[in-house]
Amino acid sequence: MQKWLYIFCFLWLSVFIWSSSLLARPQEWHIKNFSKKEYRAANQNWSVDASPNGFMYFANHAGLLEFDGTSWELYRLPNQTILRSVSVFNDSTIFTGGYREIGFWKADRNGKLNYNSLNLLADELLGKNDEFWNICFLNDTVYFHSFTKILKYKNNKITSVELPGFVTSMNRVEDKILIGVRDKGIYTISDEKTEPFITDPQLENAIIRFIIPYPNDQILIGTSSDGIFMWDGLQLKEWNQQWSDYFKRNEVNRAHINKNGHLIIGTIIDGIVVFDENGQQISSYNTSNGFQNNTILDIANDIYGNDWFALDSGIDFISYKTGSGIKYDPIPGIGSIYDVAVFEDKIYLGTNRGLFHKKRQNASADYTLAPETSGQVWDISEMDNQLFVGFNQGVLGIKNNEINLISSQAGGFSITEDPLKPGRLIQSTYSNLVIFDKVNSEYRQKGTINGFYDLIRYIEFDHRGNLWASHMHRGVYKLQLNSSRDSAVSIQYYGKNSAFEKDHSIHVFKVENRIVFTTEEQLFTYNDLNDSIVPYHLLNEKLGEFTAAHRIVPAPNHHYWFITKEKIGLFLIRENEAELIKSIPNQVFAPHEMIDGFENIVPLTATKAIICFENSIAWFDFSQTDSLTEIENYAPQLRKIKLTDNQGVQQTKSIKSNLEVKFKFNNIQVKYAFPHFTHRPIQFQAFLKGIDQTWSEKKEVPVFSFDRLPAGEYQLLVKAVDAWGNESMQHSININILPPWYLSNYAGAGYILAFIFLVLGLQVWGVRRTRKKERRRLEKREQELIKLRNEKLRNEVEHKSKELANSTMAIVKKNEFLLKLKQSVTNQKEQLGTRYPDKYYLHLIKKIDDNISSHEDWHLFETNFERAHEQFLHKIKEKFPELTSKDLRLCAFLRMNLTSKEIAPLLGISVRGVENHRYRLRKKMGLEHDDSLIDLILEL
Repeated sequence: MQKWLYIFCFLWLSVFIWSSSLLARPQEWHIKNFSKKEYRAANQNWSVDASPNGFMYFANHAGLLEFDGTSWELYRLPNQTILRSVSVFNDSTIFTGGYREIGFWKADRNGKLNYNSLNLLADELLGKNDEFWNICFLNDTVYFHSFTKILKYKNNKITSVELPGFVTSMNRVEDKILIGVRDKGIYTISDEKTEPFITDPQLENAIIRFIIPYPNDQILIGTSSDGIFMWDGLQLKEWNQQWSDYFKRNEVNRAHINKNGHLIIGTIIDGIVVFDENGQQISSYNTSNGFQNNTILDIANDIYGNDWFALDSGIDFISYKTGSGIKYDPIPGIGSIYDVAVFEDKIYLGTNRGLFHKKRQNASADYTLAPETSGQVWDISEMDNQLFVGFNQGVLGIKNNEINLISSQAGGFSITEDPLKPGRLIQSTYSNLVIFDKVNSEYRQKGTINGFYDLIRYIEFDHRGNLWASHMHRGVYKLQLNSSRDSAVSIQYYGKNSAFEKDHSIHVFKVENRIVFTTEEQLFTYNDLNDSIVPYHLLNEKLGEFTAAHRIVPAPNHHYWFITKEKIGLFLIRENEAELIKSIPNQVFAPHEMIDGFENIVPLTATKAIICFENSIAWFDFSQTDSLTEIENYAPQLRKIKLTDNQGVQQTKSIKSNLEVKFKFNNIQVKYAFPHFTHRPIQFQAFLKGIDQTWSEKKEVPVFSFDRLPAGEYQLLVKAVDAWGNESMQHSININILPPWYLSNYAGAGYILAFIFLVLGLQVWGVRRTRKKERRRLEKREQELIKLRNEKLRNEVEHKSKELANSTMAIVKKNEFLLKLKQSVTNQKEQLGTRYPDKYYLHLIKKIDDNISSHEDWHLFETNFERAHEQFLHKIKEKFPELTSKDLRLCAFLRMNLTSKEIAPLLGISVRGVENHRYRLRKKMGLEHDDSLIDLILEL
């Protein structure tokens, strides 16, 4: 009896240890890696510190690296040198040290950091090759540590601390600044001097890497090659002696006690080791299980309790608050895991590479491929204390740790027991429904269901014994079997012409002994009263979004897992009631992914299960899983506001809760940060009141753009949403888009003034137009009068010209007649001689000459000429005063355009005389040979 009691206790303890190690797994740590490709800087990160506002800062080889939870920003030193240390003083002040460089960064009102160097204050205190590896604060004093000196910054003044030797480390412990001095021990800084603090012989040859406070007023001292020591105020003793060889072998470099009270030891060679308060190892991480690099250069804890690691290559992050009850087992290189079974003393994994297994008690052991099982494994099911494995080459039977091929029918998918034929199992395959019968406690293939051949994924029997078979891709069949249960006597197909109204994505399952069909839209069931398929209203009303499930997996005690494309949910279904126990979005599993179309959950108990992923499995305990609502206590932080006009010109606005924007720059882009670090994905949404009707689509990068906003007042709300659907607090900013200049108040006043001026202008214009119109009328009238007057004058001139011409021609004819008469008298005188008395002859000649040169004729001519050619004689007299009256007559005749032949009778001379007179006139007028006398006269 006692023997059996021992055996029972041993088995109970084994089960307890196994279930505790695999299902509870208290240390649920999750690692996230950040490589240089993500933070866009150098590989090496020498130091890390957290800001009270949640931002993380890293002393990167290329400069100061800032992470706000969503994006990275690199700030380079003005002299482009390396940074070795960083320490956050407050939200807006960060001190850094590097190669011959010390200083601090201040954030401006937009959150951008600007560097302030302290080198000028240090002056000659900076050595030729000083590099500052540590920074400590004590009250209002800042200490910068290099191997050969420590500089003290206080009241805007820098002084040097006298050192006893080569300083390998500097840390603050309570109200003391402690330094590790090579070969001498630990000293404390007092003003600008140092005093011995711990001078134990064990530290004489040690290189001290860290000095940190430890619980119960103790101090933990780490050395590079001599282990870790504990100082209790009286004596120095080795800490955790059983790990001493490990510490010495892997070169301890940094240590940190996180908010969980765990001590993290960082090494140069083998990553980190984590210990609890009692010095017991909790876990360890290196490149073999998640870290990017094994050289830990610094460790820090953020305000949320997560750990950050500055590595020789990259940055690593460990998140603790991931929800209890979830433990991932990564299995690199094993392939896609389609099914899992915990059977007898082993864990079996069905993958696309074959069937793998290992002892379940040996958590650290590797999975091995079962002999002759290479290929795709689709299903692992436990039936009647035996494991059935359906894979490409057939079906395997596993019992008592023996694996046997019990069927060569390729591609076993789903297996179930025939309720009307005890001891008979039916399995769906690529092409047949295979029959297994139990013979002497062993199952063997008897044959296939005759009369039905198709690619079937799932099969279920209803309470009448009908076999329902859902095709891999299209529709579902109902098979009625014969009395021997080995042939199909009736086959009915349900697809597009049925209640489903489609022939794809239809699968059959069983819920509370009732046939249920999934369609990824709603659930259907079989109504045996009228032999039809109808919507399952009872579950459709109670399952909510899970009516879109494409797979249902039964679990013990009336529990059922429903799997949709977005979530998985566990329901308790009985007596026409359905209660949601827990739902989890698929995003919670990121970066792990379930296999599309072959998502699978393997129940262990009512609330515990295993979920299959690509290259990993997850142990689930839904009774412990928490949705982590810490996000509800935080709000996104506004980091940047950028305004752009339609030509691409940009402006950066100050960060404030009330934003006033000129209409020209009505394209707005806002960038947010959310430094609530977790390994789980966080997405963001925005809602612009006044424009949007609802929240925007979720996006991973919190950058939101709003283009061509109309003038008006808006309120922008931004929130973060985690994978569970929990929402953060909302950040709010009021945006006032000013109206365009042509709609502003000033423009309105201008429009009023312009309208007034326009009215006045129209009035003035109307008056001026009326006056102008009247003036034009008067001018037109005057022009008409002038025209009439001019016409009258022209008529008068023409008449006078005609009179002048007529009178001139009359004088010409009269003179011609008198000349002819004179010539005739002269001829008579010559013929008659003395017979014509001289007395009569001379008297007659005199009378003729007097009439040829008559003053009355000239006076008449002059009068008519002046009327026709006003001012001509006056002008020519003024210009040529030396002209005689005879010259004036010739000019008048030339003005009338008379020929020399016509002029001769008027002057009573010959034509030649006229030509001679013209020649003399030209000389008086001073004309050259080529000058025209007529043109000159016509111009006057």
